[in-house]
Amino acid sequence: MTKPIQIRKEDVASDIRRLATLTGESITDAVAEAVREKLDRIESDRGLADRRRRVRELVASFAALPKTGHRLTDDDLYDDYGLPK
Repeated sequence: MTKPIQIRKEDVASDIRRLATLTGESITDAVAEAVREKLDRIESDRGLADRRRRVRELVASFAALPKTGHRLTDDDLYDDYGLPK
């Protein structure tokens, strides 16, 4: 069985009560939702950081490839009207 959590800081306890009042939730539900939202935000931020790191790795690996042959320009790809050739 999980033990109850005691909030010793009066300002934090007051904020929790205020949150519960504003949301119309019980104190337990208000705290649970706030904790879930924070966990979701942290996990999302962490996932975004992992994706950014992976993109940087991919960009670096492509940049390290040898440059060979003719490089295409806009003139090679598009006609005088800006449409693809």
